[in-house]
Amino acid sequence: MASLRSLARPFLLCRVVLGTSALFWHDDWTGLGPLLDIAGPNGPRVTGISSLASVSSACHNGAWLLSRGRHPILQLLRACVPANTPPSLSSLPDIYLWRNGPSRTPGKFSSSQTWTSLHPPAPSVPWYKLIWQKDRIPKHAFISWILMRDRLSTRDRLISWGLDVPNRCLLCDTSPESKSHLFFTCPFSAEVWNSLHSHPDLISSTVFEDIISWLHSPTLNGKLKTICLLSFQAAIYFLWRERNSRLHTQITKPSHLLVKEIHLTLRAKLFGIDRSLTVRSLPVDQSGSYLQTWFSFFQF
Repeated sequence: MASLRSLARPFLLCRVVLGTSALFWHDDWTGLGPLLDIAGPNGPRVTGISSLASVSSACHNGAWLLSRGRHPILQLLRACVPANTPPSLSSLPDIYLWRNGPSRTPGKFSSSQTWTSLHPPAPSVPWYKLIWQKDRIPKHAFISWILMRDRLSTRDRLISWGLDVPNRCLLCDTSPESKSHLFFTCPFSAEVWNSLHSHPDLISSTVFEDIISWLHSPTLNGKLKTICLLSFQAAIYFLWRERNSRLHTQITKPSHLLVKEIHLTLRAKLFGIDRSLTVRSLPVDQSGSYLQTWFSFFQF
């Protein structure tokens, strides 16, 4: 716990009453931060005030024990400490307050705000809405997230790590395996992708970057966009699962069976979404339900 003291100190503010428990150098009792951070390690030596002195022991007869010398540290400290010293006759203890961030005002403790202060969130990546949409299938979204971060262990990455593995794609056995090849320029992957998106209003490209741009397109919205995102993630998940199945079990499935599995999975998901709207007594237009949109664009 002692090792965490420096981490917790910026979150503690001391309201001095008597000054016997507040440390002159180490506690933030002026609102400016610990005086040791302001004056530096030479502060106790220049002032003659012990590094472990309390606030009350740093004053005498209503005055701070800071000489009138011209030393820059003394001038700085005189500007930092309040004009009045703590009342020597007070019977109330010093009060320690918690603030949920170094720049926040003291208030009620919040674990979430404190965590955010200790671990500031990184800037959002432009593709996060393509993965973490509300109606996602968790395992599909997770694999897609790993792919978007270029962390899937494709064979080109394994070779770059120095592993002695074949470089052939496990799905087509004709080209080197890489992210851009598996998704979706590989003949096997392209067959699955094109079977899912054969409607003329859907994308025909199998280039991964083109697909990402298409999913970001403002012309793709509403229920159709939700279904396209689900289809995108499902294709990634089932293709990666098939790739691993061929690697570890030597069992292969033809592309049309993968398409069938994806259709069954997505229809069940879309039925659940429509059902949840009904259970919550929200109006559902049958001509524009998720399943109706599905059958208009994906299984027509």
